[in-house]
Amino acid sequence: MMRDLSNVPIHLLNHEHYRQMLVRDGQRRFNEWHTEYLRYRQEFLKDQRRRIQELENLRESIYQYHKRRFQESRREFLRYQNKFLNEMRRY
Repeated sequence: MMRDLSNVPIHLLNHEHYRQMLVRDGQRRFNEWHTEYLRYRQEFLKDQRRRIQELENLRESIYQYHKRRFQESRREFLRYQNKFLNEMRRY
């Protein structure tokens, strides 16, 4: 492995040492960027799951509400229908 050349002025380095420093710097920057990207991605996916769950909860509550309202109106309809049929039987 090579010794640490970070304190040596650039004009005193040979091209191979300079290239290796650039490669290491590029790798360091990529690792920083990739770590930040993965953190951002995790936050995004977490937020996406939260939003999906909120929408699913809303959909379920709307479904339950309409199911209850349908049952109420159905009972009301059957009550009126029975009332009407009972009236008709009298004649």
